[in-house]
Amino acid sequence: MSTRVAITIGLLLYAVLMLMVSLFWMARVRRAADYLVAGRGLPVWVLIGTIVGTCIGTGVIIGGSGLAYRHGWAGCAYPIGLGLGTAFAGFAFAGMRRYQFMTLSEEVACYYGGHRAVVEFTNITLFLSQLCWLTVQIMGGAAVLVAVTGLPHNICTVLSGFIKAMISIPGGLKSVVYTDVLQTIILFCGFGFLTYSALASSGGLAGLHQGVPVEYFSFLGIDSLGGGKVLSLLLALVLGVIADPGRRLTMYSARTESGAKWSMVASGVIVMLFSVVIGITGIYTFHLNPKLSGQDDTLPWLVAKVLPPWLAGFVVVSVFSGMSSAANACATAAGTFFVRHIYPLATGRYPRNAVTAVRWALVCAFILSTTLGLYTGTIVDFVLSFLPMTMSGLAVIIVVGRFWRRTTWQGGLAALVTTPLVSLTIKLGHFQTGLWNDPVILATAAGFLAHFVVSSMTPRTVRTFEEVAQAMTNERRAIEGDSVERAAAAIPAVCQDDLEPT
Repeated sequence: MSTRVAITIGLLLYAVLMLMVSLFWMARVRRAADYLVAGRGLPVWVLIGTIVGTCIGTGVIIGGSGLAYRHGWAGCAYPIGLGLGTAFAGFAFAGMRRYQFMTLSEEVACYYGGHRAVVEFTNITLFLSQLCWLTVQIMGGAAVLVAVTGLPHNICTVLSGFIKAMISIPGGLKSVVYTDVLQTIILFCGFGFLTYSALASSGGLAGLHQGVPVEYFSFLGIDSLGGGKVLSLLLALVLGVIADPGRRLTMYSARTESGAKWSMVASGVIVMLFSVVIGITGIYTFHLNPKLSGQDDTLPWLVAKVLPPWLAGFVVVSVFSGMSSAANACATAAGTFFVRHIYPLATGRYPRNAVTAVRWALVCAFILSTTLGLYTGTIVDFVLSFLPMTMSGLAVIIVVGRFWRRTTWQGGLAALVTTPLVSLTIKLGHFQTGLWNDPVILATAAGFLAHFVVSSMTPRTVRTFEEVAQAMTNERRAIEGDSVERAAAAIPAVCQDDLEPT
């Protein structure tokens, strides 16, 4: 059996299995809360499976292994940063589960008295960010399919988008999390076989060490990549997790507050341990072929040229599973944001049938993201260069809002404006020395400083966290209860804030 035949069979079996699970949960959706937040009853083992699968997406699989190919253990920074951010989010924000939020924007609104300027900026930014990251996951899946099947790029992009949509749309969050559990099991089995094969054929870590530059085996590849770049990468990934609406949605869907906390912490530890696998994958590929044209070709080349057919098929299915998990998280978060924030912002009311509205929104989201993947070759560069600027600012206002009750909406806006401005100044100014080599460190520091200074100079927020949270609860009843009359009449009270200074 050829490698391509084995891969094709594996992908077909995977697609059929995931579709069956998704349709199984589709038949069990009874109300909007089941579809949007899985009835807020997810057990810890399911949460761990979906969080780990969400973390190990295109960035870790393709980006991390590619970075390991060029700089050794520096590739571990990808999963380590995501793992640290996930564990920190569990410790710091799992308590938000008690308020039964539906989106991260609801939590942000409570930190800033429900002020419309901060709330609407957060709503729109997070919704668009999920569409951009969905595009990245679709393109990542397409890149793998192109490399290992030889099919045209356009066909692979459509196939990648279709498979991910087929898994995400029918059953909502419940189908997503349970398919993620299966996908995570597949992912770890595939990469477990790959790691064993790499170590066995190269003589273990000692054998790998002999075949690569000595700086590859420095701590986190600092001697190869540079300490400043490693630190910047770790910080960007941690901040990205803090401001990730998909992980928040998972926490809000936990059965208990303690379950939300410890599932995040355990998932973070597991993802950090997985970093060793990513490092070995990249270093092993360099050991075999140090002359690849691009570092993103690391895993596709290894699969297509080195692995036996059965293992190549298993690894490709594993890679696609990881990317699908990440894409599912982006899609479900985007759908929830649409029905909770974007639809009422545009129409002044909630949709009469929330589940139907979300499904159609997801259809449109997948069509849009797949189209972007078809007709642009720079979307990944755009997202990785510019989206983190906005996400870093959101992470700043979330962290400050969580731990400093003196925050004001003016301080939040100052941070949201300052962070991207500093990032753009550094990027466009082409500063190339010291910490200026990557903008995330200085931009984040500037955002924190601006927040503290402006908040200290402006009046305290009048509306308390609990008051805004209660207003959010009243609004959500129009969606979760599927009441047509209430949905038609309910206009978000927090979004109608009178904009009086607080």
